[in-house]
This record gives sequence, structure tokens and C-alpha cells, in this order.
Amino acid sequence: MDSSEPRRAELIARLTDLGAQSASLTALFQQRAAASYGLGVSDMKALDLLVRNGPQTAGQLGAALNLTSGAVTGIADRLIARGFAGRENDPADRRRVLISADYAALQSGPNVYQSIGEAFQRLHESLTTEQLAFLARYQEESIALTQRAVDDLAAAQDQRAQHR
Repeated sequence: MDSSEPRRAELIARLTDLGAQSASLTALFQQRAAASYGLGVSDMKALDLLVRNGPQTAGQLGAALNLTSGAVTGIADRLIARGFAGRENDPADRRRVLISADYAALQSGPNVYQSIGEAFQRLHESLTTEQLAFLARYQEESIALTQRAVDDLAAAQDQRAQHR
């Protein structure tokens, strides 16, 4: 056995544990952040999709979040009631309605993400370009692995639902 193997195994175990801790804390932060806006986690995830991807139909949001049309209607209603989103006719097809983020409202209100964003910015600024490149690659690969796991779970759930 290579003398570095025990250290490597220790680091892999540590990364596994740290990843689980990070995921749990991120979920807790998301829950607290959503509650501070009077929203649920699914509401915040929908709002994040609207901010990142632009206006979406209820069907698109439902597919992305694996939610029913009724659940998406409730989410849209809550986001609109709190002033975070609006409904608009699709300019390409006036029969369709799009849900869109209200960027002005989002920028004018309190931002519970600001302090943690600034803390991460300071952390990132303390790292070398090489360290940042490594971390970016690691995050990209982690996201791809997680997306595949989500897709696999969704496919298995869909398959079970079809056999009921």
C-alpha cells in the first residue's frame, strides 16, 4: 500500500462528511431564507428558476420542480401575492401565460442572501486563481453528478407511478 493511501482514504471520507454537512446546512438556510420572505422552499426554488432562466410557463416550472400543475398554481399565487413575480401573456403565443420574476421588487426589498454572499465573496478573494479553477471544476462536476441522481430518481418514480 502506498504511504499516501491512508491519507487519501481519510480525505475522501472527510470530503464525503463535509459534503453531507454542507448539503444539510444549505437546506436549512434555504428553509430559513424562504420563511423570512413568508414563502416555502418550493416557492424559493421556483423563484430561483425564474431569476436564472427567465419567464416560464406553469408547465415548465412544474417539470423543473417535479410538481403538479395545482402545486405550481399555488406557488405562482404566493409569489405574486408577495410581489416577487407576475403573470404575463407570452408574446409568442398569447394563449400561454408566463410567470416572471419581478426584478425591481426583488432588488428593492431586504436580501437575506446578502451577508452570506459577501462572506463567500471574501472567501473566494482569498484563494489563488488555481484554487478557484479547481473549485469551479469540482462544483461543476458535483452539480452534474447531482443532476444525474435527480434525473434517475425522477425516472424511477415515474416508472413506479406508471405501474400502479
